[in-house]
Amino acid sequence: MGKMIVFAGNVGSGKTTIARALADALGFEIHFESVSDNPFLEDFYHNQRKWAYHLQTFFLIHRFTALKEAMEKGSNIVFDRSIYEDAEIFARNLYETGKMEKREFETYLDMFYSMIKYIPHPDLLVFIDADIDTILARIRKRGRNMELEVPIAYWQQLANLYDSWISRYDYSPVYRIDAKFVDIERYPDHLDKIVSDVKRILKI
Repeated sequence: MGKMIVFAGNVGSGKTTIARALADALGFEIHFESVSDNPFLEDFYHNQRKWAYHLQTFFLIHRFTALKEAMEKGSNIVFDRSIYEDAEIFARNLYETGKMEKREFETYLDMFYSMIKYIPHPDLLVFIDADIDTILARIRKRGRNMELEVPIAYWQQLANLYDSWISRYDYSPVYRIDAKFVDIERYPDHLDKIVSDVKRILKI
């Protein structure tokens, strides 16, 4: 099994940009979250109650399959989102806000905890810590209509869940990046520091 780095952070925090750059710098493969091919995503943004369970189940199965394939290949790999967020952030948020029924959430958690018994924990989790103003600015900049229609309260609730979850996370070392002050596109030396720090943590 090669080295595995996973990214975590709220929607719009900049995970994909930094994950891609870090993977390129380290010579790692990269796996991006499946968004465009999720058949439930657009329906979910228009009717969250109806499609929440379907959406989350698709993401969970897709992420589990990708992790299993990476484990079998033995490659060094970067994932731009962790499987833990599926359960601890997105599914939990949907349940707590009444978009997912208790029986759906409990069934989902049964699947999640069964799956993670069969996949390795990452060697490093990179957490992109982004305040709500930064998140909203980046969502507006990339202009996805389905995201622009979501109430601000939804993103704030996710941010609160991230704060709670990351304080309890203990599956691997955590490397925290403050999105408010780190911009690798404008300041390339920011990436140099990230790469140097990650190499030191992973001893590579």
